[in-house]
Amino acid sequence: MNGTIWVFAAILISLVLVQSFLFYRLASNFNKKNNLVSKAEIRDAVQTGAISAIGPSISSIVVALSLIAMVGGACTFMRCGVIGAPAWELLMANIAVSAAGAQFGAASFTKAVFTMCMFCMVLGSAPYFLNTIIMLKPLDMAIEKGKQKKAKITFMPYLSASAMFGLLGYSLCDCFKNLASVGAMIGAAIGYALFDKLTAKTGKAIVGSFSLAVGMICGMIVGQLIVSLA
Repeated sequence: MNGTIWVFAAILISLVLVQSFLFYRLASNFNKKNNLVSKAEIRDAVQTGAISAIGPSISSIVVALSLIAMVGGACTFMRCGVIGAPAWELLMANIAVSAAGAQFGAASFTKAVFTMCMFCMVLGSAPYFLNTIIMLKPLDMAIEKGKQKKAKITFMPYLSASAMFGLLGYSLCDCFKNLASVGAMIGAAIGYALFDKLTAKTGKAIVGSFSLAVGMICGMIVGQLIVSLA
């Protein structure tokens, strides 16, 4: 792929970094205003989150190395730099292929069509960036306004919690569709519980922070074994 892809890949990743910074600044300002957690708790949370990212990062590295060999560094940078939903991105790629009058795996699927698919997948995620700018701040203002008017009943304080539980519930139900996913969840739960029990005797928080990472690795191993044996 030519250098033009790298230019747009850099723009895309820059948008992701800016969005991450804006989320961090909003969360930090909100905490300073409401004094929800202390600096020590924030430090422990960051430490735990960094360690817990070890498990998922291993699979991401393996995927990235495979993609670099197949589609090049720039496209891999764009794909792995933005976390998306495979079903949604596949839909966007199909729309691009249909618009170009081509088919996957056929001679008509040229580099130009592939590039078009990449940009269609990326632009398909653009509403998430717009949603951050347009929706989040007004929703925060609506929640604060609802808290001030205690005499009136408002659903705004429960909106974010309902959306979160709905998404988690949908994801959980989706994971029960095949045996490998169920086995991975059970393996992750057992690995997490055993490691947490073994490290509880040490009394060191830094050791216990590895529990989630160990659980994820166990889950991936069990899931892969089931897929290989099936």
